[in-house]
Amino acid sequence: MLSENTRKTRTSRRSSLTRLLHKQSVAEAAVLIAVIGFLSKFVGFAREVVIARQFGATGQTDAFLVGMMVPSLVLGLFAGGLGTLIVPWYLGHKKEDAERARLLVDQVALVWGVVFALVCVGVWAFAPQLVHIFARGFVGARYTLAVLVTRLLVPMGFMNIMTGLCTGLLQAESSFLVALMWSFLGNTAIVACLLIFSSRLGIHAWTLGQTLMAVMIFVPLVILLAGKRYGFFRRFDVRYMDWPAILQFAALLMPLVLAGGVSSLNVMVDRWVASRLPEGAIAALSFSGRVWTIPISLLAAPVATAVFPSFSSMAVDGSALHGMDDKVRRTVAFLAYIVIPSSVGIIVLATPITRLLFQRGAFDTTATAITASCVQMYALGLVFQAVAPVLAKVFYAFKNTVTPLLVGLGIVGANMAGNIILSRYLGAAGIALATTITVSLGTAIYALLLRRYFRSEDRASKTYPLWTQTLRTLLATVPVGLIAWLGLKWVGPVAAFIPLLTRTMTVCLVAALAYAVCSIALHLDGWQTIANRFKGKALRLRDR
Repeated sequence: MLSENTRKTRTSRRSSLTRLLHKQSVAEAAVLIAVIGFLSKFVGFAREVVIARQFGATGQTDAFLVGMMVPSLVLGLFAGGLGTLIVPWYLGHKKEDAERARLLVDQVALVWGVVFALVCVGVWAFAPQLVHIFARGFVGARYTLAVLVTRLLVPMGFMNIMTGLCTGLLQAESSFLVALMWSFLGNTAIVACLLIFSSRLGIHAWTLGQTLMAVMIFVPLVILLAGKRYGFFRRFDVRYMDWPAILQFAALLMPLVLAGGVSSLNVMVDRWVASRLPEGAIAALSFSGRVWTIPISLLAAPVATAVFPSFSSMAVDGSALHGMDDKVRRTVAFLAYIVIPSSVGIIVLATPITRLLFQRGAFDTTATAITASCVQMYALGLVFQAVAPVLAKVFYAFKNTVTPLLVGLGIVGANMAGNIILSRYLGAAGIALATTITVSLGTAIYALLLRRYFRSEDRASKTYPLWTQTLRTLLATVPVGLIAWLGLKWVGPVAAFIPLLTRTMTVCLVAALAYAVCSIALHLDGWQTIANRFKGKALRLRDR
């Protein structure tokens, strides 16, 4: 028989695990997103390695990426809009009446689900015309394959839209872990499909994997949200639709969708211009994204995702704007702390990293050179790529969806001009550089426009010293760049995978240690935040 204390301890542990599974604090969410993001990134790299080996940076890969882009952009742009808007919208109604808030969510899901289904039919029917618009340079087999892939992936696009809604609802309830777990499993399914079916299905093994991933994420989230714990998706009686509330949601959503579409339009513009370059340019841009986005997906994106619900709550409260101002500044400073040294390391070591990850099979030295140059151009603006979504979400927290739209439209126009001009001189790397320049300008505009929400005249305390911390971060990054530059001479000549991996990791480790020492010497808050988090975890583990 178990003692009373033992039973209580086990019950307490089960309760803690249950709470952690369904509800997390901002810090817990950021850590969980980072950890699972790291595992997903590892699986994602396995996927890219298989794709690079099987198909390389070729016209076939270009065609598939454009075919996948059409439903992903035309349909997927709604996913980000729904997932972002639903958080402040649901929390605002929940504050007044939780049951009515859930009812309104069900009605919104029904109405927009029907709308999105009709859009899917349109995408399937007009796939040839859409591919012609998105990749005007495609002809022959590349064009035919892109049209076929577009039509096959239309169901994936619909499920991605509704997954965005489900993920947003879970985040509004401070639940981040479940969606991440299913996303990780979905990424694993893509790799499995590529490994098992590539010999029989060719590149359509990738199509199967993308569709299976969408199903594996969407279906479990719907079942979870419809359960007793959350109680969504149970009331679809069309006789009692609250049309004024639904129209209000639509009025807020459309600018947000257009703003999300603007960022998606940037990708479309990049690939439209790249389709006129020699074969493999689109694939090189795509493969480069797997490299330069590592710090964002593993470090910056978890922070941005975790803080958004707290931004929304503070904006709804209305009495904590100074606290929200400091929270935004601290978040930006922390993102700069983790992204700036990463970007310097990626710029210097772009070629060996690209060679390490992709150069095998159909991915040759020419593809490595093109991809590495794209990585370097993108990485120049890495910190702005990390900060821009955070600043945009501050506007969304205040239910201002128009300002990000207007800023985004300006970015697209500038990006298109930059792509056309710079691609003439730098090829695919010119497209990457144009994106870096325009996103940097957009981030600066966001920062200037945000000042109207956080006026400092009536503050009793000083604002958080963002610029001081950023300058210290830049100073601490200098040794990182020097170590990476010296290490490049040691890493560069190596071709074999294991020695290349060992030397690259050694250089990265030494650079990271140097950055840690400089962080301590310069009293950087980013280092202190990380150290305190580990100390807190260690103390809790010791107490158990």
